[in-house]
Amino acid sequence: MTTTTADRVFDVDLEHLLDGHDVPWLRARVERALERHDLRVHLVVLCHGEETARFTAATRLCRAVGNALCGERVQLAVSYQGGPVPAELTPLLKIGVAVYAQHPRLAARDATAPSREGKTEHVLALLAALRAEPGDPRRRFVVVLDGDYVVYDPVDALALYAPWALGFTSENGGGPELEHYAGVGFAKGGGLRLAVEPGLLKHDTDRTWGFLDLLDAAQARSSPRAPRPSSTLPAEFVPTAQGLRRVLAPAARTELEKAVQHCTRPGGRSSRGLTQYLASRTDHPLALELTRFSFLLHGDQGATLDAWSRMSLAPGYGLELSFLVQALRDHAAGRVVNAITLPHSHLPKAEPDNWALGVRMFSLLHRLLTEQNACGLVEPITAALRHAAPGPLGYRFTDLDAHHLNTPLPYPPLVDLEVTRS
Repeated sequence: MTTTTADRVFDVDLEHLLDGHDVPWLRARVERALERHDLRVHLVVLCHGEETARFTAATRLCRAVGNALCGERVQLAVSYQGGPVPAELTPLLKIGVAVYAQHPRLAARDATAPSREGKTEHVLALLAALRAEPGDPRRRFVVVLDGDYVVYDPVDALALYAPWALGFTSENGGGPELEHYAGVGFAKGGGLRLAVEPGLLKHDTDRTWGFLDLLDAAQARSSPRAPRPSSTLPAEFVPTAQGLRRVLAPAARTELEKAVQHCTRPGGRSSRGLTQYLASRTDHPLALELTRFSFLLHGDQGATLDAWSRMSLAPGYGLELSFLVQALRDHAAGRVVNAITLPHSHLPKAEPDNWALGVRMFSLLHRLLTEQNACGLVEPITAALRHAAPGPLGYRFTDLDAHHLNTPLPYPPLVDLEVTRS
């Protein structure tokens, strides 16, 4: 698949993917594309840390995603950063979920091995393990999901690999409506991150909530006698921001927005700070390109195994940013999707963690913006680009201009790494 620089990055939201239909319709359409073109998808939940709550959250997420999406060509796995599989994850083995653990160390063939093992080394080792399995890396799409969700719709994961799968159909007589997806090699999730009031989740701790569950709970808290959104919306309705504007009367939508605002707040303060910083540097091409994306530090991203293998990643907290920067600078990765998905919520993080994250991310971003690559700039993008700004129930779009900048990162590509035993 090939593409031009001018249309390299594009937005795909759930409204556009669903095209007025429901999730089963979209899933069936994607499954036909996977079968027809001999494609395979790996959905991998990244599990970090030792807290029981994180193991529990990862297990629930696997059940939610597996029940909604997985089949012969969409396979679910957990990648655990650590030693033997912890007891809390072993139930997943019984329901057919692969667990990658005890990742071996990675060594560069022509460079010094990474000095410490963190999330970057974890992801690189996972990708090395997947690359060792049979199959054409150009026809395998690997989606990595954060494992600590308490609110997450599996349709968000579907939105990451659907454009890629439909892109194959577009190049084989699939009709002009699919040409929008041709050449996709990388997709970044853009779901609005919410911090949910802990008391709202206490009464239901046995499953990962969908966004509609959160809307129901917020409405019940705000107006106990009012009907729940799930009882008034059409069957199989996906509560995107655009969809809610279409089916709810203005007064009902305003009431629901206020209810959500009372029990949630926009999360990701470090990511919002980075976005503000980038907006102040509108003269810098990479800043403009990154500002295009809805949520810079969202962990959910997907790429062909071939594209992953070409990326050299920044260590530690730079992982999410380095995925995106590498996809933007590596034209072999194909087109880059900004996937606008439903809001989600993570387990809460401690204040010191958020502060440390902000310091590290600003340091990394400053380096990425000030270092110059000998390759220099490529041709500037002249078309107007849409940027998604957060609102109570989703995103609203504004237009930006953007350029591409080649920026080097410290780790070599996966193809230049070899797996070694400790």
